[in-house]
Order: sequence, then C-alpha cells, then structure tokens
Amino acid sequence: MLINVSSIKTILTCPRKFWIDNHQTGTKDCAEEDVTRTILRYGGSTKSAKLCTGVFGIKLCSCGLELFSDSKNIKLISHRRGKKLYTYHYYEAALHGYIYNTEANSTGKKLRIIFKSPHYEIELSWQLYLDKALNLMSEISKMDEPFPVLNHECRFCIYAEECKAILVKKGELSVLRGLGKNAIEKLHSNGIEKLSDIIERKGLLKELVGETRGEKIYLLAKAFMQEKIYQIKPIPDLPDGIFLDIESYPPKQFHYLFGVLLKNKYIPFMATTPDNEKKTFLKLIKFLEKNEGPIYHYHTYEPNQIKSLLKKFKMNSNITRRFVDIYEIVSQHLAIPTISYSLKSLAKYFGFHWRTDLNGMKVVTKFEEFLKTKNKKIIEEILTYNEDDVRATKLLWEVLKSKRERRISSKED
Repeated sequence: MLINVSSIKTILTCPRKFWIDNHQTGTKDCAEEDVTRTILRYGGSTKSAKLCTGVFGIKLCSCGLELFSDSKNIKLISHRRGKKLYTYHYYEAALHGYIYNTEANSTGKKLRIIFKSPHYEIELSWQLYLDKALNLMSEISKMDEPFPVLNHECRFCIYAEECKAILVKKGELSVLRGLGKNAIEKLHSNGIEKLSDIIERKGLLKELVGETRGEKIYLLAKAFMQEKIYQIKPIPDLPDGIFLDIESYPPKQFHYLFGVLLKNKYIPFMATTPDNEKKTFLKLIKFLEKNEGPIYHYHTYEPNQIKSLLKKFKMNSNITRRFVDIYEIVSQHLAIPTISYSLKSLAKYFGFHWRTDLNGMKVVTKFEEFLKTKNKKIIEEILTYNEDDVRATKLLWEVLKSKRERRISSKED
C-alpha cells in the first residue's frame, strides 16, 4: 500500500474512502526522490519536494512540500488555504518529519516543518505527534475494508452511492438527514434500531420525536427503503425568475464571478481582480433590479454575500427581499433518498451532468492557477462550472414546480 501523507485527513473523516483509494493506488514510487535527496545533502531548494520511506509494510510518501536546505537547516513548508490548524495537520507534520528525519540526521542538519497559509505561518513541533501518527499507520496496515461513515465529504465522493446502498441494506438510521447521534441513541434505546422499525412503529416514533419531525423522518425512511420520493407538505408557488450562483476567492477575499440564468440564457458578471469587484457588482445589482421576479439560489451563501457587498460598497438596495432558497424548499418539502442534499448530490439524482470535475473547493484552486498563469482556458472551465451550477439550481426548481402541479392536478381530479 502506498499512502501520501496529505491524504491523512481522509482517514479521520472517512476511513472507507481512505481504504479504497489507497488499496487502488498500488505501490508506485514518488517521482524525483533523487533530486530531493541531492538538495537535502548539498543544499538548494524546490517548490515540490518528494520523498518516501517504509513503515509497517506501507510505502509512506511526502509529496508537494516546498523545500529549502542549507548548511544548518532543512526547512519544509506545507502551503495551506485555511484560517487555522486542525488535528490532522499535526498528524501530517509528524509523518513528514518521520520521512525526512533520517536524511536530516545523516547530514547533521536541523529539520524544521512549517505550515503556512494567508492567515498564519507556524513552525510545528512534529515530534510531539509522532507516536500518535505512527500508531495510526499501524492501525491502517491491519485494516480491513471499513463500514461507511457519513460526513460532509460525502457530497463530493465518488463512492457515495456505494456507501448509501450498504447503509440502507443494513437499515442504518444514520442515512436519515437531521437525525443526530443523540436522537439515534434515543430511538435505539426504545427499540427503533433500523429503517424498517421506523416504518413499523410510526406511532412510537412520533411519541419520541414529535408529530411533525416524526412524519418527516418516517417519509425519509420510506424514501430510502423504496428508492422513491415523498412529498412532506404542500410546495409553495414558484414563479419564473432569475437563478444566481457566486464564485469567490477567499485568500484575497473577493467575489470574481456572479453567474445569472435568465430565460434559460447564462449571463456571467466577472471581475478577475479585486479592483474590478465593485464595478462588476454594481452591474449585477442594476441587472437584477431591472429584471423582475424571484432570485433563486441554493443555500445561504448568495444572499449573505450580496448583503456583505452592499455594506462593503455602501450601496442601498432591497434586492435581497426577492431571494428564494431552493435548498430550504427542497429540504422542507421533499423526502429524497440521497445521503446529502447538496446541489451536486440532488441534481445528479435527478439526472443532471456536470461538464467539469470542479467543486466548491477545487474551483478556488483553479482560479488561483489562473491568477498565476493568466490562462484563459481556466476561466472558460470556471464559467462552465458556474453555468452548470445555476442550471442545476433551475433543474431542482423545475422538479419542485412539477411535483406541485401534479399534486394540484390530482386534487382537482
């Protein structure tokens, strides 16, 4: 098994994905190890150092760190984007240190490991977490395929459908959205341990969690067991309108793309530098004020950012009163057999196909690449991704409208 140190985060969030990915990787070497060793011994630098070692039958590799080596120090820099450090960062630092320490000792140089982002630059005492990190490697070396564990990464995961099938087959209550650990323990202690128990003991379920919540959980359980969508309550009227999706670049704290879909035409408002953000935002607001109707979006990001920008640029507008959250309507009105209600998960369930492999995290990296290279093909890819997002939002709007109209039609009949 070959493990890249940077994938350690996955073992702490989703052991099954980690296990599958690393058993499929094989045992190929990290490329360019000889170049890294030469720099370690004789001095120099590289933007992407690569070095591997063995531990517990695992080939453990450190790839992609920036390396500086002189007569006294070996300095490794891991470039990050976040605002703070988490536990997995310390595990990563410990394993990078483990891999490089042999070379450092042989040259008599001090090994320094630094994590750096736009928000911090910290030298980590990697030795403090080494025992815990090596114990984790020992556990991984003995690991059989783990049982699925749901987490926030499921919305992007290629194994999500496999995991759902396993969990539903076992009748796991964890597939039910909004049912936390404490609620599941409460149900278990009262004899409701599987999805089938929810169906068979609906009355007890409602006694335990309340009438309204109990009905929603009951319909979600039915949706998973029967692979069918159920309507929880009547869907409100959703007139024709505008669809909006925003792309932002957190390291420089600016919004570079406001994608709009109006009458099935995609209209991007783009600012490739922070200096153009205000001008682009003003054009967007004028456009939205000129065109009537609800402004549909998915989740709370768009209205929050519009409010923030209005305040930032000291502009007055009542535009946010027209915002309608498709996520809120879907989650409150439909029971759908997906383990995530993310835009990608739901739109994919209803047959939507994205034309790129980008997601909310990858698109930040892509835009960063554009800032460095000015490659226009990158912008084209981002525009395609953003257009797909607004079209996916529209698809879910169409699903809601269709189900509302069917319900009204069936009542009239």
